[in-house]
Amino acid sequence: MPRVERLPPPPDVPVRSPPVVVRGEIETHVAGPAGPLSVRVHVPPSPRRLVVLCHPHPLYGGSMHSPVPLSIAKTLADRASDVVAWARFDFRGVNASAGAYDDGRGEVDDALAVLRHLRALAPGPPVSLCGHSFGSWIALRAAARAGEGSVERVLLVAPSTRFFASWDDALPFAGPKTIFLGDDDEFSTVDEGRALADRLGADLRVFGGYDHQFTRSRRAVAEAALPVIAPEV
Repeated sequence: MPRVERLPPPPDVPVRSPPVVVRGEIETHVAGPAGPLSVRVHVPPSPRRLVVLCHPHPLYGGSMHSPVPLSIAKTLADRASDVVAWARFDFRGVNASAGAYDDGRGEVDDALAVLRHLRALAPGPPVSLCGHSFGSWIALRAAARAGEGSVERVLLVAPSTRFFASWDDALPFAGPKTIFLGDDDEFSTVDEGRALADRLGADLRVFGGYDHQFTRSRRAVAEAALPVIAPEV
């Protein structure tokens, strides 16, 4: 894929993936700082892990139904539904979620609101945050904001290093961090990903032949994500 040095202006009306129901999820709304957030949640009777999934950039069509977070939710449903509780949600201004895009500030608050909701449903188990692209930036910053011990680990799938240069407010998070990056990613070279991993103290896994959207096999990436975000499985 050719490198993208500058994002084009976002479309007036983003094209979003159609809604997909994942087995075991319940559709609900969570009170967010800008109004109700649309959320899909699965909570088994005795979960051993909680996972919050954050989607790609809202202005470019990202939603909880985007292919990468959707694939991870489907894999959790297939492989870990009895031991993992998870939530995927739409950031403010996306689909039925109230509010408007807030340049990554309010979106961190949205992620924290969903995390609080999931923890209220299932207090006790350790927490993982996972995000794709823009969502990875939000997930790590939310983990840092959540407070010591609130989040155990974070998975960043294809962080767009070229467009989210300010990671300073994510640095306080000291838990395990893992980066998944395709070596054909349009928005980050492997060297840029390695530099980010060094800065964050994260492990880096490079996927040969994969682009930013992991179109070669999203299921394979989701399977690789499972032991990172839910080691109990």
